[in-house]
Amino acid sequence: GGIVGASGGTGEAVGLKQVSRPPAVLKQVTPEYPRRARSERIQGLVLVRIIIGTDGKVEPEHTRVIRSVPALDAAAIDAVNRWRFSPAIGREGRPVRVIIEVPVQFSLK
Repeated sequence: GGIVGASGGTGEAVGLKQVSRPPAVLKQVTPEYPRRARSERIQGLVLVRIIIGTDGKVEPEHTRVIRSVPALDAAAIDAVNRWRFSPAIGREGRPVRVIIEVPVQFSLK
């Protein structure tokens, strides 16, 4: 996945080390457990890389799975794309696009 340096929105997306204030989760959507995965008792952690725009919204066209659990990937992506964040603030004091990795845990109790 060639996401580093992805452009679009307003300016290049930067890593967390390059911001003065990281984004904060405002709205977290719980993924819907896929029926097949539930019936087959598939659990695990899906790691999703996202770009958060200057408006705090996830840019879905840049969402990528970094650590996969094939039966759960689509549900993780669908949920994370609907999360909302406060925008990251860059060193100049303005909102910037930022790349982060989000862990999505699927577990059957």
